[in-house]
Amino acid sequence: MTLEEARLLIVEGINYAAYKETDSSLYDSDKNRLVGSEHYKTSRHIIKPSPWAEGDFEAKMAMLLRWANTLNRSDPAFAQALNPFERGGFSYRARVIRRTKTREDQ
Repeated sequence: MTLEEARLLIVEGINYAAYKETDSSLYDSDKNRLVGSEHYKTSRHIIKPSPWAEGDFEAKMAMLLRWANTLNRSDPAFAQALNPFERGGFSYRARVIRRTKTREDQ
């Protein structure tokens, strides 16, 4: 699995957890923040701001990633996607992954 594939798998796992557990999926802007670039570009009309963007974004994403880990526990590809990002980097994605490991936001 390439790093790009891993990034997208993690973001889609977080998005699935958000929708499944809260009925509010991530906006493209939230996904792009996690990916670290303008990867997601839809023409979806935005009426109100993303509920995920306000407050501590990293804490919210760490919570969603813990849920995603639970929802994807039988998928070895999801666990494999997390491995390259657990130790290094300063992106939102890397910090969110590390926060799930230290359990600082439970």
